[in-house]
Amino acid sequence: MQNDDSIIYGIHPVAELLATKLRQIDHLYFDKERQSSLLFDLIKLARKERLRYQLVPAQKLDYLCGGAVHQGVVAVCSAKEYTGPEALLEMLSLKTIAPLLLVPASVEDPRNLGAIIRTAVAFGVDAVLLERKNTAPVGSTVAKASAGLLERMPLVKPKSLEGLIATLASKGYLVVGAQTGGPEKPQEVDCTGPTVIVVGGEDRGIPPYLMKQCARLVGIPIAPDANSLNVSAAASILLYECARQRNFSFVNKSPTTAQGGG
Repeated sequence: MQNDDSIIYGIHPVAELLATKLRQIDHLYFDKERQSSLLFDLIKLARKERLRYQLVPAQKLDYLCGGAVHQGVVAVCSAKEYTGPEALLEMLSLKTIAPLLLVPASVEDPRNLGAIIRTAVAFGVDAVLLERKNTAPVGSTVAKASAGLLERMPLVKPKSLEGLIATLASKGYLVVGAQTGGPEKPQEVDCTGPTVIVVGGEDRGIPPYLMKQCARLVGIPIAPDANSLNVSAAASILLYECARQRNFSFVNKSPTTAQGGG
């Protein structure tokens, strides 16, 4: 059972949450056995809003809300407010150092996502861009795995991540994807200008719609006996290389700049 206020359950409370959008919903769970027009309407709305949802056994919902009457639906809210795309673009336009953004695509393990956010703060990333679906809920596990650094990193979860990256590319950002066996080594790609680094999730890698937006693809050399690296380890290596190329200029950021908008 969750021990914080990130759990909202019941048809009407969840419907109100979706209508008012006062809190960011990271994940919706529906009882797969329960038949209800009201539940179906919520599922349709979740699809329209591109929210991540699952049809699960009732026991899963019972666990999440501690056995309370959930009426077949439970919402898991984010432990952190997201930065909107417009606010992100405004924040980036004010920077005097070339921005560095990270996209951990399809990372579904909250411990991996938390570790990635911790690394992103350590190596001067300005914001982390997340998919609406196929991303771990930003809850207490992510916060813990980030070693308390979650609040220092602006997170952006736009309705269209593809559209936001296209906008960044049109503004001169280099979009670099990490791919096992990629044709270039990280040190061969100049990441000193505005850069977006894209890494793939535990099972899916970089999804096709994001892969096609990558102008460069890099692979991290590893021993033949190793199939691949954990996504958190891969992100650490790539972000370290970006920081090295930039002479670790992010150390000159003020605390306000490092934390960004919320």
